[in-house]
Amino acid sequence: MNVKLKARTADHVKTYWERTKDPEIRALIPIAELTFEESLQQYEESLFPGASSFGRVIYADGCYVGDVWCYGIDEREEKMAMFSFLIFEKKLWGKGIGSQAAKLFLPEVFSRYQINKMGAFTYADNLSSIEALTKAGFREVERFEEEGRMSVYLEAQRV
Repeated sequence: MNVKLKARTADHVKTYWERTKDPEIRALIPIAELTFEESLQQYEESLFPGASSFGRVIYADGCYVGDVWCYGIDEREEKMAMFSFLIFEKKLWGKGIGSQAAKLFLPEVFSRYQINKMGAFTYADNLSSIEALTKAGFREVERFEEEGRMSVYLEAQRV
């Protein structure tokens, strides 16, 4: 599949917000329960200089299929950010789109921000996510239980 990252727009935020209401998606990753207005506000805040988050939308073969972003950007102390991605087009799960998007996104973030690493959390039973992160250069750091569910923390280093 031909995977490209593009700039996010308010229309993307609306589509993402609607598509991630799916219970199967919500079972795989922790997504904050936000209203559409709150989601739109977060997007708008990400556009300001010095914002603590940055994201792109993922297109596969010309169709919008998900988002990739970083948040908690800390260029001063920890020199790191947290990474996340979500493919909401379920028929495309397991096709390598997440790892391709991450491979495109990480160099952009590392060149845009003065950070040395990216962290990522996923549920331990979300094997597709762990595989996508590993293919993109993340390495497992630890496993832990949170709210009764096993989770995995991974990191990718600036190269």
